[in-house]
Amino acid sequence: MEKNRIEAFTDGVYAIIITIMVLELKVPHNPTLDSFVAMWPVFISYGVSFLFVGLNWASHHHLFQTVSKVDNKVLWINMLNLFILSLVPFATATMGENDFKAITVTIYASLLTVSIIVYLLLVNQLCQLHGKDSSFSNTFKGHKKSYFSLGLNCVAIFLSLIDFPKTAFIILILTSLSWFVPNHLFKQNEN
Repeated sequence: MEKNRIEAFTDGVYAIIITIMVLELKVPHNPTLDSFVAMWPVFISYGVSFLFVGLNWASHHHLFQTVSKVDNKVLWINMLNLFILSLVPFATATMGENDFKAITVTIYASLLTVSIIVYLLLVNQLCQLHGKDSSFSNTFKGHKKSYFSLGLNCVAIFLSLIDFPKTAFIILILTSLSWFVPNHLFKQNEN
């Protein structure tokens, strides 16, 4: 199986996800400063989702640059990741339109968390396919940053469940921003 087919299809799905998210931004019927200010939850939700999808795409891109082979398991784990990501526009719109109500942030944080878990499954399957001593596996050894993100996302889920959704959403923003921290700061002392 050729990796180029997976990459091309995946890139197309990412583009569609971002397009759907931007199409969810509604034009105010009364274009005043107040009407735009009132839309801040929608814009913030969109911005964070765009960042998350973009970071996910970049991670996928870097991952597949070093892949030399794929199999059916990789194909279906990748499809599962795309399925989870395809729900992000819905969760984004729901959260923004409902001013970060607890249930909407819980669903959003849960999607982001499941996406990270599925991405880790994808990396682990690729490592298994390439062999544990391969250059691919050595490049993607250790997942401190992913586990750090999972931990923060779980905190966000918990906080939104106990009715602190805006705090939870801030944690999700910080989690996404942590991916701009260079990997070597997370890989220190990692086996």
